[in-house]
Amino acid sequence: MHGWLILDKPEGITSTKAGSIIKRIFGQKKIGHAGTLDPFATGILPLGLGEATKTIPFLMNRTKTYDFVLSFGSQTTTDDTEGEIITTSLHRPSTDDIQNALKKFTGLIQQIPSAYSAIKIKGKPAYARARSGESVDMPSRQVHIYNLSLNNYDGEMASFTVTCGTGTYVRSLGRDLALHLGSAGHLTMLRRTRVGNFSTDDAISLEKIQKIGNTPLTCFLLPIGSVLDDIPAVSVSIQKANKIRHGQAVEVCESDCLSTSTWCDEILVALGHVKDNMFYPDRVFNI
Repeated sequence: MHGWLILDKPEGITSTKAGSIIKRIFGQKKIGHAGTLDPFATGILPLGLGEATKTIPFLMNRTKTYDFVLSFGSQTTTDDTEGEIITTSLHRPSTDDIQNALKKFTGLIQQIPSAYSAIKIKGKPAYARARSGESVDMPSRQVHIYNLSLNNYDGEMASFTVTCGTGTYVRSLGRDLALHLGSAGHLTMLRRTRVGNFSTDDAISLEKIQKIGNTPLTCFLLPIGSVLDDIPAVSVSIQKANKIRHGQAVEVCESDCLSTSTWCDEILVALGHVKDNMFYPDRVFNI
């Protein structure tokens, strides 16, 4: 089976574990996920099945949207409810304080990811080093926050929605926002609601999948091309498609382009690039 399964990941399992469950249930040999969610987080986890794994890079750099709840008063080692409290504060910001602070956390910002993130430090995940007692020095990174809005605040907990670029750690965003407001804070909820064009409307829960029994997984799959809508598409004949599948370049009526997809009778043939009206395949699909 080839296509995208948009899983609504439950809390308590890793993205890898979620993919393994799908793999086992449907006897799928090849599966990969785009955009890791740690066990604490829930929501959209796009799973590429079969030949769709070859298009994962086209989804990795898309914007993502999250809902999260920030609890003021204490900071934890993991910046969420799973860690130990390391700092407390009696200060609670006002609604106006929060609204004014959001401007400083929008656009290109610097952030230091949590030591309990999956970022690899000298080949080993940071969280593995942190949990073994190592002192982890996390490098700062630049991330893009496209929009950050306050949804509700009761004086103790504030709910937000953020749309951000790749590499953003929302737990770190919440931690830094609380510190900037003169308080301390950690996330009590984190849910991803969108990855690129995929949203919760496209998603299916793991619980439902486990209950469907003999229902074919193809009923829930989205086409491979769902993640290729922002690159040029070229239609080719059967003869040219066969040449492309054998790694040969073919003539096309298309301008020079670094990323192009070729199709034959609505079937994805290859991804590649065009130069001097010749399409050169970089990745061929066996569908």
